[in-house]
Amino acid sequence: MANRTTNAKSKMEFNKVLLLMLILIVLFIIYVPIFLLILFSFSEGRFQVFPITGYTLKWYAQMFADPSFVKSLGNSLILAGSTSVTATIIGFFGAYSALRSNMKFKNIFSSSMLLPLAIPYILLGVALRIYFFNLKVPLSLFTVYLGHLTFTIPLAFLTIRARIAQIPMTYEEAAWDLGASRLVTLKEIVLPLSFPGIIASLLLTFTFAFDEFIIAYFLTRFEMTLPIKIWSTLITGFDPRVNAVGTMVFLITLIIVFLAQKNAFDQV
Repeated sequence: MANRTTNAKSKMEFNKVLLLMLILIVLFIIYVPIFLLILFSFSEGRFQVFPITGYTLKWYAQMFADPSFVKSLGNSLILAGSTSVTATIIGFFGAYSALRSNMKFKNIFSSSMLLPLAIPYILLGVALRIYFFNLKVPLSLFTVYLGHLTFTIPLAFLTIRARIAQIPMTYEEAAWDLGASRLVTLKEIVLPLSFPGIIASLLLTFTFAFDEFIIAYFLTRFEMTLPIKIWSTLITGFDPRVNAVGTMVFLITLIIVFLAQKNAFDQV
């Protein structure tokens, strides 16, 4: 009996050590490249080599002094912001309809809302480019905005539906019994209780739209987003300013993740 207990404890300890090693390996693979990106963004040298001879902020200064970088950053922020708001609004009404309406084929409707997530972005980009070409719609940031909605609306739908599903139907029924219309109930009951899911949707869709490259590449010409600007800079040779841009994008993403986590804890 004692031997069995000892063997069980030894096995548990081995599993803990193995799990810890796997976690450390995963963290190493994920975060070491990011750490090096941030480190070399302050390096005085043009090339990413050790030892680092000195530290400077000149790459950040040159990045902000370059109108093309600033313009592409502004385009990405405007595009991501407008995409996230639109996707969240459509996702909210779609999620509410899928959960609360008595329409037929609700399962088919929900599946069709999620279908774009299963389609590779490169296929979406090519298909949308052909579609806009046949409609004679000029490629611009507006077409990128429409393209981004194809995958951000399903994300918003999933996020908000999970929140609305937690709201008891009895709350709405009580409001109806007291004489409130469906619109008033939606505004006064469902919308405030869905607010954590709405915030999560805004943050999630903003992040995806801000970082997206493939669809934006196919659906724009001369108005570049930040990912396209970074790619076009790298294909002509390495530019140290890319490290500075990457660091800024990482910090923006980190802030968004922090806000999303804070929202999740507040929700609990």
